[in-house]
Amino acid sequence: MKAIALFLFPFLLGGFHAANRESYQDKACSKGEKLVLEGSTDEEVESYYAHVDTSLSGKAFVDSLYDTISVDNTFVSYDDVTDWYKITDRDWENSREVDPDTYTFEGDKGNNYFLVQLYSSGNYDPSKAYNTDVNKFKTDKNVTGISWEDGKVESANLSIDKEHVWAKSHGFPVEKGDPAKGAGTDLHHLIAADSYTNSSGHNDLDFGEVKDKDTAKAIYSYNADGTRDLSGYRGKDENGHDVFEPMDEWKGDIARALFYMATRYSKEGDNTASEPYLVLTDDWSMDDDNALYHGVQHGLSTFLEWNKIDPVSDYEWKRNDLIDENVQNNRNPYVDHPEWVNQAFDPSFSMKPDLSNLQDDYHLYVGHPISLDVSLPQDVPGIEIDVSTSDKDVLEVNADNRTLTPKKAGTAMVSYDITYLENEEKVSLKKSTQVTVKDMPLLVDSNGNKIDEISLDLFKKQKLGLFLSDNYNEEIRLSSSDEDVLKIDEDGSVFAVHPGSAKITVSIDYYGESLVLGEITVKVQVPLVLIIVAAIVLVLLLVLLLVFLRHRKKKAKRKKKRK
Repeated sequence: MKAIALFLFPFLLGGFHAANRESYQDKACSKGEKLVLEGSTDEEVESYYAHVDTSLSGKAFVDSLYDTISVDNTFVSYDDVTDWYKITDRDWENSREVDPDTYTFEGDKGNNYFLVQLYSSGNYDPSKAYNTDVNKFKTDKNVTGISWEDGKVESANLSIDKEHVWAKSHGFPVEKGDPAKGAGTDLHHLIAADSYTNSSGHNDLDFGEVKDKDTAKAIYSYNADGTRDLSGYRGKDENGHDVFEPMDEWKGDIARALFYMATRYSKEGDNTASEPYLVLTDDWSMDDDNALYHGVQHGLSTFLEWNKIDPVSDYEWKRNDLIDENVQNNRNPYVDHPEWVNQAFDPSFSMKPDLSNLQDDYHLYVGHPISLDVSLPQDVPGIEIDVSTSDKDVLEVNADNRTLTPKKAGTAMVSYDITYLENEEKVSLKKSTQVTVKDMPLLVDSNGNKIDEISLDLFKKQKLGLFLSDNYNEEIRLSSSDEDVLKIDEDGSVFAVHPGSAKITVSIDYYGESLVLGEITVKVQVPLVLIIVAAIVLVLLLVLLLVFLRHRKKKAKRKKKRK
């Protein structure tokens, strides 16, 4: 009977069970798919950079950043960039409101939206701003500026370009067709820009500071109302090199885009148009080798200064979020942390050792090391680092001088003694911390008995009554291996939703990481009362079937007698 009941339960209880569906969010933003418009929190941003080693500098630091920002990138095609500008480069204050649940590119047309154009001074003024749809308007000198109603523009200069801040001729030129997905379509440097400034100002020149602006060529951006504004100068720098200098308000944006490109595409070897090798330098004797997809941008010192004089704007922050969440799955680290620019690219940068984040005490478990949040640069002049532990049997300090490996239960002191030279003066830095080590706690019930397996009745919700033996009073976290069988509520209760077996993983937060303490197998069983109900239902069904068959048989006999 029990076997029959279990066989029938998936059908009898079908209305109570539905498979979970993972929410899927495509990044093409076609009809029915959703955008992510809310900005990332500080916690989310810092979590993104959790594995970046901020104790490094120079090329080693660039490599550490690369390992984070190059993971699982998804680039759009060159044609699709124009659509994405409606989101990533949008003037959110003056454009029409966007519903992230129903938005489509196709429905966002005409003067519904305005873009923030690189180089332009007319942004955020609705009378001056325009969008990529204007590129499709006809040129007619009889109109002034842009005539939205007639679909006409006064001048061919009233259009928007896809501006490669890192000019594609410097490392990934396109001989035929559009740039390949990758560096050529990377939205962190491919920005909506004033067409005239792009073609007549920057083009393929290096950026730089024009020495004599009186003799340089003044470049203008053109506005929707027919006016124009100064957008930069094209001329010679102090060393006689041809450069383009944008207005101050855009210098930081440009510098941080270039620093991003020199980080995201910093790997040399087997390079392609999608993955070139890009270098920022002050050495003007270095040149591109486009055949090998090696590109050079000169003016490193200038860009370091531009990053300082033009701080990150709200527009840059939002654009960084939008590109990350909706398109490429990566961030520009120098928008999130502009202070990292010098650490990565300034040859004169020297980081001091820093023990200020070292806690007074730590609580560890045997066999589970942690990395201390201390800065121990190796390139500081005259640096000497001595780290010791008072009990090597309890605690071991690894060769990197920051990783602690707990070996057995007990207590030990970890002491730092650092000396280095600053302005030719010897500086001493000392600090200690106490480390308590315990054995890994066991999962036990209220009686202190170890828990490996439990059984739950179907549709029952209950607290498991878990405890940790000899722990530091951490908050226990539970997760289910199969939510079709067993769900975990926010209050830690478990709810049996379908017959079967699932594992509950028990973990705690361990200095920013999730430390798994163990697993408990949970068997969801059908309670006896439901088995009896199923059996009764089965019997009733069989009785009804027999009555129906008997009735059919009698009816057939009567019909036969009439004949």
